[in-house]
Amino acid sequence: MKPPLVADHKAGKSPVEDDQEDTFSHVNGAHGVASENRANGDNIVSEASLTQCSTSIGDSSRQLPPEILHIAEGYLPLSNLIARIVQDTFNGMTEVVHRMSELQMSQVNGSAPANHSQANVQKKSSLLNFAQDRRAKFIKILVLSQWSRQAESISKVIDLKIWLSNQAKLYDDACNWMGWLKRFMAQERMPNPDLQSALEALSLGKVSRLPDLGYLPPKHVSPYVLLKTLRSINTLLTIRLRLHETIPPPFRGYSISNGRATFRVPDEFEIDLSIADEDASSQLYFIDFRFLFSPSPAEVPQGHLRGDLEARINLLLRDDGLNGCYRFLHNFVLSHKLNIFRHQAHRMSQGSWSEHLKVEAVHRSLVIQYWVTRPGGKNWIELGIRRQKVKRSSWFQKEEDEPHIGIRWFRSGKEVTDIPLTCNLGDPSVEAIVKQVIAAHTNLVLQEIRARLREGHLYHKRILRLRQTRSDFEPTSSNLLVQFTASQSCTIIQEPVAGRIVLLPPSLLYSRAEREMNSLVLPNKAASACLAHLRATAACEEVERALRCYGWEVSTAIRPNQENLRQHFGRDTLKAGFFRKRSWDAQWLLAFTACLSEDTWWIVELDIRRPRVDPIATLAPSVRAAFKMPSTISGVAQRELSYLELSRIEHTAVGLISQYTDSRQLALQKIPYRLVRTKSNRLSPDLRTLYVHLLKHPAQPSSRNEVSANMQWFSQVVRVSFIGTDKPKSYANHLVVAWTDCAALRSRRLASGNGESVTFHPSSGAYALLLRTTVGKSAIPSLLDSLSRIQRLINYVTTMRTFSIQDLSLQHIEFTYATEPQVLRANIHLDQSTPRLSFRHGNPHLRIQHQLAVLLRKDDGLKHLMLLLSLTIPLLRALVTIEAAHTYDEVIILPRSAEWYQIQYQRPLGRFDLRLRRRRENFMWFVEEASLPEINKLDARAHEQFCSMVKEKGEGWHGISPGIVASPEGVEALLKKIDEIFQHVPTMEPAPSSDGRDHKAQKRKREDDEVVVLD
Repeated sequence: MKPPLVADHKAGKSPVEDDQEDTFSHVNGAHGVASENRANGDNIVSEASLTQCSTSIGDSSRQLPPEILHIAEGYLPLSNLIARIVQDTFNGMTEVVHRMSELQMSQVNGSAPANHSQANVQKKSSLLNFAQDRRAKFIKILVLSQWSRQAESISKVIDLKIWLSNQAKLYDDACNWMGWLKRFMAQERMPNPDLQSALEALSLGKVSRLPDLGYLPPKHVSPYVLLKTLRSINTLLTIRLRLHETIPPPFRGYSISNGRATFRVPDEFEIDLSIADEDASSQLYFIDFRFLFSPSPAEVPQGHLRGDLEARINLLLRDDGLNGCYRFLHNFVLSHKLNIFRHQAHRMSQGSWSEHLKVEAVHRSLVIQYWVTRPGGKNWIELGIRRQKVKRSSWFQKEEDEPHIGIRWFRSGKEVTDIPLTCNLGDPSVEAIVKQVIAAHTNLVLQEIRARLREGHLYHKRILRLRQTRSDFEPTSSNLLVQFTASQSCTIIQEPVAGRIVLLPPSLLYSRAEREMNSLVLPNKAASACLAHLRATAACEEVERALRCYGWEVSTAIRPNQENLRQHFGRDTLKAGFFRKRSWDAQWLLAFTACLSEDTWWIVELDIRRPRVDPIATLAPSVRAAFKMPSTISGVAQRELSYLELSRIEHTAVGLISQYTDSRQLALQKIPYRLVRTKSNRLSPDLRTLYVHLLKHPAQPSSRNEVSANMQWFSQVVRVSFIGTDKPKSYANHLVVAWTDCAALRSRRLASGNGESVTFHPSSGAYALLLRTTVGKSAIPSLLDSLSRIQRLINYVTTMRTFSIQDLSLQHIEFTYATEPQVLRANIHLDQSTPRLSFRHGNPHLRIQHQLAVLLRKDDGLKHLMLLLSLTIPLLRALVTIEAAHTYDEVIILPRSAEWYQIQYQRPLGRFDLRLRRRRENFMWFVEEASLPEINKLDARAHEQFCSMVKEKGEGWHGISPGIVASPEGVEALLKKIDEIFQHVPTMEPAPSSDGRDHKAQKRKREDDEVVVLD
């Protein structure tokens, strides 16, 4: 290293010299301004020169060098030192006292211990030693404290000493630099050219000054002699190598030509040897050497390497023969190949493999760690020279250790010995070795993933495909094809540089799985679980897309954890999706679960504890029970979900939900039932048919939704079958089939008058009911209600056997109850829980329709209705006639009930009550005058005529005190006669009352007081 130059100020001049040079620039020997009149040496000082001199002195004082550097590093406050000494003294004193307390002093005959005991001496000695040591330290503190009083002066001395040392060092450096410059400038000196020798050589072609050694020129050798000589050498080499030399096995494939023996070791080197003497004991000599692998030079270039190599080989040939030559060259080539591997590895680590490849040279071996950034154990390759026993070819040869380039592979810190690794020694390439190892590593990882996936039923039974493509030398060609569903699969590869697992084709779903798999420490063991979850997620998403296209809704609020999934859907369940139709009951869902064993469809019942306004939304519901659908319902592993397949799944799901709800309802009502598998359902052959034993359940209180035990009109067993759903509203349709012996139901008249939800076969007595229920609701209440309605229909038909039934169904009954003088018909509506009664326009019974409807809803109300319809026909006809004969304000008819009517005449004033009463097993109408307030007495003439009728007797009626009794047929004639009384009695205006109010006001008030409100 070139020593630093000495720092100078203004080209080696001091500031004072610089000032003096600038200031005193006058002639030799003169001080002041030069003048022609002054002789040389005259000392004449002028005023101007004195002024200039004083100015220069002042300027030089202002240009003094800077202050000396003050050294302040390493100084500590004296207070810190004193504090530490004090603390150390206290700690030491505490320790001395503790040691003194541990020394036990012995007593002599129970007396106090003597002062000269050993323990007492030790205590005193330790205390004195401590005090002496502390005293010495405090003396040092005292010296330092005295010295610190002069610290400022001493600090200046230190600064001055350091400055002087630095100045001395500058002088030493300047001397060293000048010596170094002198030594190295000698090499730069060029000698003077020898012009005389050059001129002689160029003109005469020789130089007389050069010495002449007297060498004789070689004789000319003819081609014949040269060929003869070479053949002779070939013969001598053949004889010597065959008879006298011990040739190592790798050298036995030699060849002899052109006077040299060529020994060739494949993929390593080729050497030419020859002889210099015919004596067999003389050594062989080196001729030429060539490498037989690339990249390497074809020949060893001339220079130090070739000279050293030739000298070393000739020495080995002399001492050890061909064996020593082979061992040396073999090791030389192996070392050269390792160097080539090392250079190639370093280029790889600095190129595209940077940050993922770590190269280390350990002694004579090369360690290459790959996938450095990948988590988990380390993976590396060791390239080095290994020794291997070479089998002897004959009995007299010894086994030798043959060195060769060996490859060791460590995977996750453990050596892999069961996979052979090869190396092309003819074209050594460390990248090929690394790729070969990475390809083997990738094959093992993919093989273990494939083996773990193969444990699942779907892959073990080859329902889903697993296909591994292996490559021994190219890691990018190794891949694993994993089929997730019938229409979706992915290819797994391992990126060779970084070791990242890549799923193709790229997608958002695969990217999440890639991140999870690349973060695993052992991807070969845990990656299968990630792929299993990925497969389950892909299957659920495909099912979700298919169901959304066909009107299904995804229930995202149902999010059971892994524990709940395994509890309800099995231990192997990985992913579940929940779906429903909008028309389904909120308590039931269709679930799809996916795992490696199978894809399964489930019927899920939710535990909804709180009411909901929206049946679609769920308020954190939990799974109450899950029912597995039959195995014949395939998932997405076997085939794609088509519209037909989804229809079959929906049909089976709705059928199973109906079976579960119906079975539960029957169990709650303690009705015996059984489920029988039949082959009649082609769309869902796994659904069972429900047989209900209605007549075997215990009798319970009669209600509208129960079938009582006394119904003997139907067969003992009722068959309930699920037949499908209505597509617009997705209602569940149930077909109920049974047989009956009831004559009313087996009549052709009834069979032709049935409604849409029931069908009767009159000849066989079979009937079928079509029940429509919401999916998730039991059909048993509807069944019992329909049977109850049929029972009610039978009761009505039996009761109305004397009437002519015009139309008959479960919804209504239309019958004729009178034909003369006009046809009168009535309708009983049975489509609701309570029957309703209606009449056509113009029917006289419209007057008491409400009263008759109330009567119909009572027990045995139909019998009373039929009786009242017959008994009230003449009466109601007469009332219609009376109303037609008078104006609306002359007569008022009030039906108090179906058996009690009141007729009020306004002009003349009169009021009559008609009551239906039973007398001697006959029904009679009893007519009497109704009581009126005092201010509204009956008309006297009308009263007299009515009293005279009480004493008379007519057709179908006769008078009894205080009224008149008429038969149902004679009441019409009686009312006609009473109405004639009021028609022929002249009308008289009522006199004004005493309080000034007229008769009309009193009449209006009387009518308001007598208004009857009907129930």
